[in-house]
Amino acid sequence: AQVDEALEEPVFLAPRREPSLAPLLARRLNRAGSPPLIRTTLDASLQLRLEDLLLGWRARLPERTSAAILVVEHESMAVRAYLGSVDIADTSRFGHVDMVRALRSPGSTLKPFLYGMALDAGLIHSESLLQDVPRHYGDYRPGNFAAGFIGPVSASEALATSLNLPAVQLLEAYGPKRFAGELRSAGVPIRLPALAEPNLALILGGGGSRLESLVAGYSAFARGGMAARPRLQPGDELRERRLLSPGSAWIIRRILSGQARPDRDPRAYLAQRPTLAWKTGTSYGFRDAWAIGVGPRHLIGIWIGRPDGTPVPGQFGLASAAPLLLQVHDLLVNRDSQRGIAVPPDPQPAEVGVAAICWPLGQPMSKDDPNCRRLRFAWTLEGTTPPTLLAADQPLGSGLRERYWLNAEGRRVGPGCTGAEARELALWPAPLEPWLPRREQRTARLPSVDPSCPPPRSSQVAPLSIVGVRDGDRLRRPQGNHEPLRLSLSALGGSGRRWWFLDGRPLADTALDAPFNHAFDSGRHQLSVLDEGGQTARLEFSVGP
Repeated sequence: AQVDEALEEPVFLAPRREPSLAPLLARRLNRAGSPPLIRTTLDASLQLRLEDLLLGWRARLPERTSAAILVVEHESMAVRAYLGSVDIADTSRFGHVDMVRALRSPGSTLKPFLYGMALDAGLIHSESLLQDVPRHYGDYRPGNFAAGFIGPVSASEALATSLNLPAVQLLEAYGPKRFAGELRSAGVPIRLPALAEPNLALILGGGGSRLESLVAGYSAFARGGMAARPRLQPGDELRERRLLSPGSAWIIRRILSGQARPDRDPRAYLAQRPTLAWKTGTSYGFRDAWAIGVGPRHLIGIWIGRPDGTPVPGQFGLASAAPLLLQVHDLLVNRDSQRGIAVPPDPQPAEVGVAAICWPLGQPMSKDDPNCRRLRFAWTLEGTTPPTLLAADQPLGSGLRERYWLNAEGRRVGPGCTGAEARELALWPAPLEPWLPRREQRTARLPSVDPSCPPPRSSQVAPLSIVGVRDGDRLRRPQGNHEPLRLSLSALGGSGRRWWFLDGRPLADTALDAPFNHAFDSGRHQLSVLDEGGQTARLEFSVGP
């Protein structure tokens, strides 16, 4: 009777959680011929916490969007957490696709490598003057993520804020093929379309890379310039190759952690606790959002996007991937603190120094020197301070050192004029003129010309160019706005007054450096400008409905 009564009562059992940690890594390692017991380098408790964390993020992600997290201990390069998707069982988010290994556009995540290589090559120091100005390279017209331009910008600021034009300028000087080759030899290959060669678009994500490859590359910033492959199993050999010098790796890590401007005393930072150095990236069309971090003990790689490559408007690295990166970093730091694990030291390499340099030349000089227009403090390698890097398309006669001759009245004359004395002046690169204060522009810095014995024309003025619209631009009015499109235009370089022509008809005349506004109707237009010296500039653009 007791047995019969017991059988009538329902039995409640707690649901058993089947082991399912790191399912995509298990699938990856469970190859043909694998041993019955497969050992990994994963930290099971960390893996479980991050899987729960990522499941909690699922509600914050757009539909059909997945995410990947890779955590590597950079001293041993042992992978401590491997999450290839949000949930392997979520078919709507393509959970079966391992995004740690997927080939995707890396966006701006390659920029730290370029700046580090340029430091080693002696092209720049951390405060080198770069140009964030509109520029086109044949049919290639790169722009910034925020669509605006800053003008004069330091290398450290350009990297920290991920400006595109300075990076393209730097890659042009360094060489796209050289850059891609050095990445490949260090274990960070960039996949290009068939028969394609590396070009300037490479630094903005014009290629394919994998999350695990990018994390391997970023290990160089934590391992004294040596990039190493992540180790998935205890028996995996530690393979590392030289990518950067210890000095350039240390400087780039400082820049990415917000310590781009050194104090006068280079020992000031040594007592600080090492912080997280991190970089975000966004691929073309908002397809991939990246965030790669280098912490005191761990490398963290984050990817968010749709595995099928569909664009997700509004999804980019800083807004999508960076918050998850910071959350993972905080979790790791708290774990280490609770376990009493000390933060490893991050000493300044012997070859890294600090120098006071001046813009626009980028060289050390006295602050009382009239050619020292802006004083800055830079991280340097081996005590070298490379001069300001000019763009490859920099017009002749547009800076940096201007040699001229003065007569007894202090006016500029030709070298053969009576009483002419040679002088030299440091001028800003001509493309930066629209972003400079009036007192820093060429016309304000150079003495006036003596009309009785003028210098050669080539040494008087920079080439004339139009600012405000670019050749080949296709402009559109805001949706619902049927008014003509109003633009603010100006001319860079040249001399004297400017006369403007639209489609061959006179449009306006302006004083030197004075902008003017004009409303353009729909259609294709040809805009040209003529200065008093006879120079002309012309471009074509279209205005859509």
